[in-house]
Amino acid sequence: MASSTLFPFLSIFSLALLATASAVGFSLELIHRDHPKSPFYNPTLSMSDRVHAEVQRSHARAAALHHTFFSQLRNDKSSTANAKYSTLSPPAPDFTYLIPADSPFPDTLPSDSPFPSPVDSPNIPYLPPAGSPFPTPSPATPNSPIETDIITNSFDYLVSIHLGTPTREVIAIADTGSDLIWVTCKPCEDCYKQDAPLFNPATSSSYANLPCSSKQCNQLPSSQCDHSASASKCIYQYGYGDGSQTIGNLAQETVTFNTTSGSTVGFPRVAFGCSHVANGTFERHSAGLVGLGAGPLSLVSQLGSYIEHRFSYCLVPYDSTNITTSRLSFGSDAIISSHDAETTTIVDLDRETFYTVTLDGIIVGTNNTLGPMERSYMIVDSGTTLTYLDSTVLESLVELLAKTIHLPQVEDSEKLLPLCFDESNAEEDFVYPDITLQLGKATVTLKPYNAFRKINDKMTCLVITSNNDISGDNLSILGNIAQQNFHIGFDLASREISFAPADCTKY
Repeated sequence: MASSTLFPFLSIFSLALLATASAVGFSLELIHRDHPKSPFYNPTLSMSDRVHAEVQRSHARAAALHHTFFSQLRNDKSSTANAKYSTLSPPAPDFTYLIPADSPFPDTLPSDSPFPSPVDSPNIPYLPPAGSPFPTPSPATPNSPIETDIITNSFDYLVSIHLGTPTREVIAIADTGSDLIWVTCKPCEDCYKQDAPLFNPATSSSYANLPCSSKQCNQLPSSQCDHSASASKCIYQYGYGDGSQTIGNLAQETVTFNTTSGSTVGFPRVAFGCSHVANGTFERHSAGLVGLGAGPLSLVSQLGSYIEHRFSYCLVPYDSTNITTSRLSFGSDAIISSHDAETTTIVDLDRETFYTVTLDGIIVGTNNTLGPMERSYMIVDSGTTLTYLDSTVLESLVELLAKTIHLPQVEDSEKLLPLCFDESNAEEDFVYPDITLQLGKATVTLKPYNAFRKINDKMTCLVITSNNDISGDNLSILGNIAQQNFHIGFDLASREISFAPADCTKY
């Protein structure tokens, strides 16, 4: 019988299905961090405190996504396949803000950017703690893109996976903005405090370290090689924008899921990072991260033909009185069959990780078109709470909404949101207008709960804000409030995203 801890033992022989060559379809619970099922749930927070915490996490996440997007776009253009290997290296300095000549985005770091200039960023070497299984580092190879700027405590959704033979449950961050799957492992000489036991690869019969010559090692943005043992070991090293880092062996293991239908499905030889150093601002209730991006090492890409290269999610609105969790689906369960689904193309920007589309227009209500507006790129991201627009576009949107919504305007006490209304004397049948986004070929209509958030009993605010405070470019982000009650499907084979209105509490 499974234990009640975060890492219960399950026998590998209990698998109802171990995926081999045939495609499968299955769904998992996707748990919002503020849901009662989440280990992060805090019932003492007021509505206002919860919303302001969401906004602060969202701003941190959005700033990190912007920086990573442009930094890795530059690195994808400039890196070479032959510069992959080095010995274990110290963390690289912050990325130089350089954009390819053919990029539509600016090639200099904005003066008000929250990110430091490269000349102000010291190259502080990482020194393994005493007893660490890793060798003392040697100087880093030039331009090694071993840092990602995702903020480690800015996530919104969690997913349960089971790792190894016999299996242990891992409560991990589900992240469409990154690729690598990693968990904290024994021995861990320098790890953040966490509630769950560390994964012990020595107790799993299906665990195997990957050599430096492996395909998966070559797919890391930067590979380090440990030659201290008889067989080489591929070492991954990821730094995060808040100073956190994870370092460990790139390995392969059987990954198993308990599905919402009650069945169990497993996949052998999935590459993941077995972290032996994990420190910084990681939160104690989670034990790793599941990358759902489009890069080669993400869970979605590795499952590949097993899931027909597709996944989807359906996010339950935050203020739902139903305690239903959201859904994360793969394979045949992720097919969008709704007659009113809208499909658009994922833009090819040499950025494998992010799901990027174009934002071509905005309509308020039925016929109030915002314009003229310049086409921009928009990342569809499940980990960012708010939706972010270019500051000029947001100003026009706020102005139009202020004219359309006949309620007194008030200021958010934390001054984090751009437009708020006092609903004290609102009519019973009052409703906020829909906001329609033209995302390439897809016309996506946001209902009031996708664009406005109640702060307290009397005040509601727009949860679409400016990217001006986080970046000086016109990259937009479609946040998860805007995605609620949509069944959103990602087809990596056809490079398409589909949006279908849905009641996600019944999904």
